[in-house]
Amino acid sequence: MGQILSLRPDIIPPEYAQELEKLQDKTPPVPFQNIMEIIENEFAGNVDDVFRSIDEAPVASGSVAQVHRATLKNSGETVAVKVLKPKTREIVETDLSIIGHLVRLAASYIPELQAYDPIQTISEFSEILLNELNFLKEANTIERFSRFFKDKDYIHIPKIYKNYTTNSVMVMEFIDGIKVSNVSALEKAGMDRKAVAENGAEITLIEIFEFGFYHADPHPGNIFVLPGNTIAPVDFGITGYIDEEGVQIIGNILFGLIEGDADKTIRYLKRYNFITDDVDVRKLKIDLIDFMDGTQDIRLSQINVSSSIGALFSITRKYRIKFPSEYFLIFKTLLVVDGVARKLYPHYNIMESVRPYMRSWFFKQYSPKRYMKEILILLDDINYFLKYLPTELSLIIKKIRFGQLKLPIVHENLEKSVSEIDRTGNRLSFSIIIAALLLSSAIIVQAKVGPFIKGYPVLGLAGFFTAVVMGLWLLIGIIKSGRL
Repeated sequence: MGQILSLRPDIIPPEYAQELEKLQDKTPPVPFQNIMEIIENEFAGNVDDVFRSIDEAPVASGSVAQVHRATLKNSGETVAVKVLKPKTREIVETDLSIIGHLVRLAASYIPELQAYDPIQTISEFSEILLNELNFLKEANTIERFSRFFKDKDYIHIPKIYKNYTTNSVMVMEFIDGIKVSNVSALEKAGMDRKAVAENGAEITLIEIFEFGFYHADPHPGNIFVLPGNTIAPVDFGITGYIDEEGVQIIGNILFGLIEGDADKTIRYLKRYNFITDDVDVRKLKIDLIDFMDGTQDIRLSQINVSSSIGALFSITRKYRIKFPSEYFLIFKTLLVVDGVARKLYPHYNIMESVRPYMRSWFFKQYSPKRYMKEILILLDDINYFLKYLPTELSLIIKKIRFGQLKLPIVHENLEKSVSEIDRTGNRLSFSIIIAALLLSSAIIVQAKVGPFIKGYPVLGLAGFFTAVVMGLWLLIGIIKSGRL
């Protein structure tokens, strides 16, 4: 949960997100014997038919899985075997159930949380986490990236051995490279650190704005460098997806921010209801201009992307800008890429890649080829409309003629109103019964109607006792509802 929250500085302050990033580091490994039990279970005890050998010492250990080097029996190829740690799935499902319950309670009693849509957020969080536990899904994701980048020589996507991959075990090509965070080793190997940084930024931009499907957790532990300054990502557990309309939205907003056009940015925020009607647009524009001036008036290489994006997230929280989570994930991904690139090459700034790329992307949106594509889509819609309009109109006219036209009316929250009326009526009836019991018991006591206990009428005492019990029951129910 901490790892995924570290990717959402729109929800928590940036300094908290930065602290939670430490959870991405290596975690204690599980004993090899327990790992072998899982592998044997997944391969129905036929491990010796698949692997010639498996190293006992893991090459990596994450929060949900660990990786061991192995050799395939048939081909002799060296592979990486990624294994889900024991009982991880059960623990995660239990924790998600608890977290979901707590979030629903918090959403009910803390109105301020509604601005962040906590129930939707926890739903997305659960989906991300459960996807991380499904290695078959991750294997499909890796193959998808491999198809995307098949013609690019500056990125190497590891090969997946689908025949040996299950929900809990994934066998993939072993990447014998240098971790991108090991700068000294990269220098000794003669790598061009600036070229590696530029390749990484270009890969991320292509994934977002051309594929609409991107690696959302490109921290240093997930990335290796191969000869020729080639990037080799190895962990695809967290990915982001954005559709074509989303690419247009985020692209135009990002382009407006880069170009210092506050009006364009606000226009898109309004168009897609990212800001509510009660937001003071004038103040928002002033804050955006201040933010943009902070990046426009200094040299590109001197821009601190981390603090800039932190300032941007502060604006989104201040004005309750309701971006879809994937948009924040894109900003966060760019921030992580910038951080990795700066470690490789201190003078590098991702804005050097983003600004020219976004300008090129922006003008492509107005190319004749794109307009032709949109015209063809429009013509297809018009054709469908003209083809089926006469039939639909005739059906409507026929129903009107025979008095069969019905218009369903749905009243929002009507069931809740009916429920509240029922509850109020029940409480009122309960109160009347209590009052009647008290009154009748008092009359019986006053009239001294027998039998008696120590001089008091039994019926009167029973009535008083019943009225007290019912009164307490009613009071407890009112207190529990939170509406005194």
